[in-house]
Amino acid sequence: MSRWLNSPVAIGIGTREIVVGTRAPGRWHPRKHLPPAEPLSFAIPEDLYGTEAGLLAALRAALVATPGADAAEAAETVESAPHEAKSPTRNAHVVLDDFWGNHAILRGDFRTLRARELEEIALAHFTDTYGIDGESLLVRFCVQQGGRALFASAMSRALHDGMHEVGIAGNVRISRLKLGLPEMLNCADIVAGGDALLIFVAEELMQAVMVEQRGWAAYDAQRLFPGDAGNAPRLAELAEQLFERSATRAGFKREDCTIYLFGYDTDPAPFEARFAAAIRPTQPAPDSSPARRLMEHAQ
Repeated sequence: MSRWLNSPVAIGIGTREIVVGTRAPGRWHPRKHLPPAEPLSFAIPEDLYGTEAGLLAALRAALVATPGADAAEAAETVESAPHEAKSPTRNAHVVLDDFWGNHAILRGDFRTLRARELEEIALAHFTDTYGIDGESLLVRFCVQQGGRALFASAMSRALHDGMHEVGIAGNVRISRLKLGLPEMLNCADIVAGGDALLIFVAEELMQAVMVEQRGWAAYDAQRLFPGDAGNAPRLAELAEQLFERSATRAGFKREDCTIYLFGYDTDPAPFEARFAAAIRPTQPAPDSSPARRLMEHAQ
C-alpha cells in the first residue's frame, strides 16, 4: 500500500519551491506499520518567480505528481455513485513563506471591539500602508492578552481562493492555510527578560518582531537582495535599523536588547557587537530548504 494513499498532506510553499510531505494521521488512525514518506520537492517556474500564477502552477504540478493521488482518485471513483460529485479524499495543511503576504502589529485599546470591527481596523491599515484594495485581501488577526495589541496578517484573496481551487482539482481539501510568521512565533521560546527583538531571516525577506515587557510591540520587515541572507554583518546592520524603527518605549536602547535569530544559520558575532546578546534557538537542520522548514511547520 502506498504510504501516501489517503494520508493527510503537509505543504510548505517557499518563493522558489513547494515541498509536500505527509502528516501524522492522528491517534485514532495510527499507521505504525508504515514508515513516513519522504517529502517531495517541486520547483516554481523561474520565469514565473514571485507571481501567484507561478505558485499555483507549481502547486498544481505537485498535487498531480504526489504519489497516491491517482490511487486515491481511482478508489473514490469506484466507491462513488455514477455522476455523483466527488469530494477530495486527502486533507492538507499549508504554510506559506511570508513573501506571499503581509503582517502588522497594531497598538491600541481593542478590549471592547467585536471581530468585525477588528477586521475593519486591520484592513484599513493594510490599505493605507500598501495602497491595496481592501476587497482583494483576506485578513486574519489575533488580539494579545490584555487587549492592547493586535497581530494581523493579510494575503491576496485571489491567491487564497486559487489555492483552494487547485487543491480540489488535485483531490485535496486544504483545511488550514497560513503564513509562516505566526507559526514560527508560536514555536518561539523567549527566555531572556521581557524585552527582545526577534529576527526571522528567509531568502527574500528579513522580519522583525519587537517584544517589550513580554508583549508584542511592533513589526517591521526588510526585503533582501541576493547574497544578503548569508551575509551576517549586513544582516546585523539591517537588524539595527529594524530596531530603531520598532522600539516604542522611550529610552529603550539596542545595547539593552537581546536579539533572537531564526531562519538561516547566521553567525551571531556581528549581532552580539550591536545588541546586549544574540541567541540562536534550536531550530530545524540548517541545510533544509525554506520550503521544507515551512512544510515541517505544517506537519
